[in-house]
Amino acid sequence: MIRFSFAFSFFVLFTISSYVFGQGPLKDEKSGGYRLPYILEGEDTIPVVNLPIVNIIDVNSPEYLKNLQAYYRLRFNVIKVYPYARLAAVKLNEMELKMASMNSDREKKRYRKTVEEQVRKDFEEQIKKLSINQGNVLIKLIDRETGHTSYDLIKQLKGSFNAFFAQGLAKLFGHDLKDEYDPEGEDKTIEMIVKQIENGQIVF
Repeated sequence: MIRFSFAFSFFVLFTISSYVFGQGPLKDEKSGGYRLPYILEGEDTIPVVNLPIVNIIDVNSPEYLKNLQAYYRLRFNVIKVYPYARLAAVKLNEMELKMASMNSDREKKRYRKTVEEQVRKDFEEQIKKLSINQGNVLIKLIDRETGHTSYDLIKQLKGSFNAFFAQGLAKLFGHDLKDEYDPEGEDKTIEMIVKQIENGQIVF
């Protein structure tokens, strides 16, 4: 059936100029439906249906398999770290709302330290186990979820010196805390995966 359909489409495509086309698609007033375009071949009337272009991929191609493996590895990493990025956004919002009602810098500093210690207690061990690639994805997603790079967040919460120190340490492990999220460019695939998570297409 597949070979027949392909042969038929090929035949129609290259012999179309030798046939007479009917007008259409036109609405059939009697049936309420539509008449398809057609060609006449002798006494036969053959309907013409435009088929979408299909890209044929050799699934055994080493390049295809390599790209597929890279995609599923990235997908796994995004699923792994996305909850931490969401947590960062939630905690940041909570902190900003809470500190807005505080009058002194001392009170704010004490509160920030309490939150930091709690987050470290709850998640430090899990974060330590992330791979370098997972850490890089997390840095990107933190920027996506909070609207701030990791560097800017550290600078805002702990000061310029701590941000500078953290950036230097991160560089040693292959990270850049100043990385920004680019959903239309290099992070387009990450954005697609995150959208699938948000739409419930990926459940974890």
